[in-house]
Amino acid sequence: MRALLLLALAGVAVAGCGTDRAEDAARVAEGFYAAVAEEDGRRACRQLTPGTASQLEKDEGKPCEEAVLALSLSGERAADSAVYVTAAKVDLDAGDSVFLDEAPGGWKIAAAGCRPQPGEEAPYDCELDS
Repeated sequence: MRALLLLALAGVAVAGCGTDRAEDAARVAEGFYAAVAEEDGRRACRQLTPGTASQLEKDEGKPCEEAVLALSLSGERAADSAVYVTAAKVDLDAGDSVFLDEAPGGWKIAAAGCRPQPGEEAPYDCELDS
């Protein structure tokens, strides 16, 4: 659901200035996927928006640090990234997309493990979202 909102914003928003913000968003996405792959749940959860971390805990009935390690994520490196005002989308090399929100301390992940769903009502199905 969150991914749908972000895509709607992306459709009407103007891309952000410069590539530094897009590169920063890509680094956060890559860092999150690396933390999950390295089974560092604490580091992975620090990169999530508070709402996303809370929803994950609610859905799984476990602390974020444990629940995040059970996600099925595919990707390691950013293949493409774009910024839309205060939101970003990062496409990873194995096909996952990550949606991020700009927070006072930098980019935070709002949804991850997202895959396009052709013919579906929602354009993306996400393994993790708020």
